[in-house]
Amino acid sequence: MSLSTGDGGAGQVHYRLAFANKSGHPCALRGYPGVSLIRRDGSVIGVPAEHEGAAGRQTVIGAGGTADVTLHTLNQGIADSGCWRTPDYLRVYPPGSKEALTLRTPDLRVCGDRFTTTAVEG
Repeated sequence: MSLSTGDGGAGQVHYRLAFANKSGHPCALRGYPGVSLIRRDGSVIGVPAEHEGAAGRQTVIGAGGTADVTLHTLNQGIADSGCWRTPDYLRVYPPGSKEALTLRTPDLRVCGDRFTTTAVEG
């Protein structure tokens, strides 16, 4: 997994979370990942990302290919609720998986109590 730098505009911030298929054969994902912000000690910050948009179709990721989701939040100051603590990691359950992946990411900031994820897209 990898996470892009936040892309902001009109009070919105979008991050691209990419899933890479490092195997030698295609794999398929459908639906939404489970995404949570966590601290170094494993405690959760805020609530898991809510689903945004349609569930979409199955996405087949070829060997060495990627598919992604968009994480969405607000710019600081847009809503009265403030910002959550900055996480040390993202905990991500790919769609259909019961095993979490962890990504170190001190750059993601959730503000305005808005934290959503889209479904996987190829």
